[in-house]
Amino acid sequence: MKNNSHERLYLMARALLQPDSSVTDALQSTLTLGASTLKADRAALVVLDEDCEIAQTYALPSEPRLWERLTAQNLINLALYTRRPVSVPDLSADERWQSDGWNGSAYCVPILYQEEPRGVYLLLAPTRDHFDAARLRFIGEMTALTAEALENGRKLAKLQATEAHTRRLYEKAQQDHVEHMRLEQMRRDLTAMVYHDLRGPLQNVGASLSGLERVLATDEQAVVDELLRVGSQSLRRLTRMVKSLLDIERLEEGRAIVARRSTKLHNLVSDALELVYPLAREAEQLLVLDLDANLPVVSVDADMILRVLTNLIENAIKHTPTGGKITVSAGITADVIRISVTDTGPGVPLHFHEEIFDKYFRIKYVNAPNGVGLGLAFCRLAVEAHGGAISVANGTSGGAVFSFTLPIEQQNVAVV
Repeated sequence: MKNNSHERLYLMARALLQPDSSVTDALQSTLTLGASTLKADRAALVVLDEDCEIAQTYALPSEPRLWERLTAQNLINLALYTRRPVSVPDLSADERWQSDGWNGSAYCVPILYQEEPRGVYLLLAPTRDHFDAARLRFIGEMTALTAEALENGRKLAKLQATEAHTRRLYEKAQQDHVEHMRLEQMRRDLTAMVYHDLRGPLQNVGASLSGLERVLATDEQAVVDELLRVGSQSLRRLTRMVKSLLDIERLEEGRAIVARRSTKLHNLVSDALELVYPLAREAEQLLVLDLDANLPVVSVDADMILRVLTNLIENAIKHTPTGGKITVSAGITADVIRISVTDTGPGVPLHFHEEIFDKYFRIKYVNAPNGVGLGLAFCRLAVEAHGGAISVANGTSGGAVFSFTLPIEQQNVAVV
């Protein structure tokens, strides 16, 4: 015992403090070295958590019945309660053990760190009075070394948990910052694009008013009529854009549509074509209608759906070359009415088909007209608020096809 105890303690310390070894391996190695040095044929190390509950048990050899017996005799609880070792010098002479035929001796010692329990060592030897003074000194040193190791393990676990938590907080803060910067950039882009789209009609209105002031005195009626037409057209576009901005905010907040009324779809399409006809005429484009004759009425906010139609047709006009064709069609599919606007322009790249309806989105490719995605964002929100859906696809012979659906509802109210 004297010859190898210091060497064994050194080996235990190295096992417990080895940075690249696992806790399980280190504790199992310590238990094996301790039992071998003490010549105990059975040993166990019970590790406690911060609530003094058993977290882990290391046994040598693994004999569940033995440790159940030791627990039943209250050795663990007694050692933990008193904070002192519990010794059974002769198991055969102890009436608690005689019925099981146990021989030899047992020793149970709490593992304390600053008087607080960290675990328990259980040791059984085949001979009576086995744990003499020399062995008890070794047990004391082994227990102190294990207490330091378990405490360091707790501190390391806390540091690792804190580090992991801090890392998660840092990563989340980075993600939040990136998201904030992304949204801020979107807000700036939206502001710039809205300003750009508003500036055109405003300049037209201003130019028309200035022109009117110059020509009124000359009584050139044709020029006056043209200036009034351009100004009125630009004013209507401005009004629609401002309404779209307000409606986007309202629809994103989930507010219900309150101005529903049963409306003939033919009337809405006719009104939309009347509004966009001057643009199509300037672009020398052909507007074609392909509506089913027996379309039922729809329960909608007529002004909102009119703006959806107008936005889609104007969008088609902007992206269709001079001399192209825009077709507005409508028909019944299942229990919905499907309305489509088909153009003969370049179409929409497949990877833009979903995000094109985002209010911050604008397609950026060569020769694409400038414009904010505000109109299509409004279309999506307005259609979905009516219980429908909107999508875009490319036509079989080229061009884009924007389609949306509206539920068919029977309403016992006046039809307009």
